[in-house]
Amino acid sequence: MKVYISNYLSKSISVLSYPKFEVEKQIDLDDNINPHHFCIDKEKNLMYIPSSSDGILYVLDITTNNIIESVSIGGNLNQIGLCKGELFISNEDSNSIYILDQDTLNPIAVIGVDEMPHGFDFNESENKLYVSCINSIVCIDTLSKCIDRKIDTDFKAWHVKIDKKKREIYTSTLDGKLVILDEMKMKVISIIEDFLLPVEVCFSYSAKKIYVADLGYKHIKILDYDTGSYLDCINVEGNPQGLAISKDEKLLLVSDTQKNSIKIYNTNNNELIKEVKTGKEPTTILCV
Repeated sequence: MKVYISNYLSKSISVLSYPKFEVEKQIDLDDNINPHHFCIDKEKNLMYIPSSSDGILYVLDITTNNIIESVSIGGNLNQIGLCKGELFISNEDSNSIYILDQDTLNPIAVIGVDEMPHGFDFNESENKLYVSCINSIVCIDTLSKCIDRKIDTDFKAWHVKIDKKKREIYTSTLDGKLVILDEMKMKVISIIEDFLLPVEVCFSYSAKKIYVADLGYKHIKILDYDTGSYLDCINVEGNPQGLAISKDEKLLLVSDTQKNSIKIYNTNNNELIKEVKTGKEPTTILCV
């Protein structure tokens, strides 16, 4: 496993080794590329980076560290995901999800959704993509490329994370809530408040914990997986944004945009194990 981090302001990608978490290399990108969200095809050694500054999707060879291809989409590109040979990209300017063929980068479909689609997550086994818009959650069938169903909301949805075991949708909102929906019925199950600006969510199924990065309060709130009740919090002493959990679920990785670092915590006792300096404003973390 390797750990990849996008550094928005320094326009670079940091690559860390595992389990030592040492910086193996820093991939410097072109001046017009500000990386935030990205996805990786490990078998092909390719990284796909949408740039919000110029509306272009870049393909990076992570072996040679070179951009080998690009395609202009236009608009404010945000989240990107790879599913069964197709790239899905949210575009806040056109209120759409763009779908491209991974190999040719040719367009397959453009699906209009509601206002300001930002985050999304796949349930690949069910061929579904769930998109958070500012006033709705939209479910797209990835086979038919059509909207399957949606729920209008009175909260400002930002990021979504699918709990594939319970078939629930965890939605962080811009108005300080974590909203949990039933995936099948697209109905709200519960709303957890006491956040200020929740960003990312991740799960430790083995420890039965839910981790929520709260950028406003500058900590990671830990919830009980079964009940949703508050267990503990990790004071990051910085600005937590990206979250990832190691494949063995023993480590929690947090990007700190204030300290320009990645912080690694033990999920058993929440203790800080190591802090690794990256580039400026590290955001997304992928363990691949």
